[in-house]
Amino acid sequence: MTVDNGTTSAPAIHGLASGAGSTGVAQHLIHRPAARSYYGLDAPSPGEEFFTLVGETPVAHPLLNDGPGRFHDLQIATGSVRDVGELVGHRYFGVPGDRPGLFYRFALDLTDLSAWRTDPGGRGVVMETRIRARPANVVAEVPRGLDFHLDVVIDGRPCAVGSAGMVFLMPKLYRKHVAHARQAMRAVPELNDAPDGPPRPADPAEVGRRAGRNVVVSEPVDASRGRISSWVLSERVSPVFDTTDERQRGQFSGLHLLEALRQGSLLAAGRAHGLDAERSTLEGCQVHFRGQAERALPLRCVAVAGPLGRDADGRPSVPVTLTLTQQRWAVAEARTCVVQDY
Repeated sequence: MTVDNGTTSAPAIHGLASGAGSTGVAQHLIHRPAARSYYGLDAPSPGEEFFTLVGETPVAHPLLNDGPGRFHDLQIATGSVRDVGELVGHRYFGVPGDRPGLFYRFALDLTDLSAWRTDPGGRGVVMETRIRARPANVVAEVPRGLDFHLDVVIDGRPCAVGSAGMVFLMPKLYRKHVAHARQAMRAVPELNDAPDGPPRPADPAEVGRRAGRNVVVSEPVDASRGRISSWVLSERVSPVFDTTDERQRGQFSGLHLLEALRQGSLLAAGRAHGLDAERSTLEGCQVHFRGQAERALPLRCVAVAGPLGRDADGRPSVPVTLTLTQQRWAVAEARTCVVQDY
């Protein structure tokens, strides 16, 4: 990722280059401070800051281009924000570099579904994610968190709005938080929740994928009245889901969890109302993360499909409520809306 420090008029490059993000998609981060004079101060921002993430949508990514190819993958936008959130806090808001940033909420709603359709020729198109970052819970002029507002533009067409919240933890508190969570999940054996046998992956076609290694939810082990219960797979899945953050080794990555929620949504909508995963996508999602998930412990995904309805353009749509639990502790809760294209 290339980082530019620009202005609201003509941005000038003063940045540095680093690797592509956790999804492997190369993008360009442009900082647009409110006034040209501000950048010269080289001081932490006391208020809102504006950024633009720019890059082409991938055309040969092992995950993001695996599937029917009808829509650009929403993980391009969500992954980009996850990748830059911590950098923005450390570099532009004065958060000490030893404080890791954790996203605890994320929401994205599509406003123009047609803009998310892929080009018939398979070419990449320019995606921009415009980010407004605001400090939250400021103590001694240092924010303990950041709130983000997002506007996504594909090929010049505004097509989604979203928001996210990140909290920065002090190193000792972060280590204590992780250790406490691990101990709590192992300390109550009567809450043990594990599959009866090795989980069998769901059919790739039912979760919008082609390659079996990109399937991260199991064939449902329980299904009734629109409710399905599956396991999130951690073995024999693509290495793209491995975390690149040494501090999170042994945990499910954000990409892995969001993909499980996406696949669980498509699976539930298909089983309950017959929506075709190959023509469907998430028109909206709101996710609240309540904790981190250990790869060494079983992770359950429960998805409940609501009634079949129609969106503003008459397309079939289904609301889905999902919960990820580990040892019966909630890891994430989400609400999504699956829409089937014409």
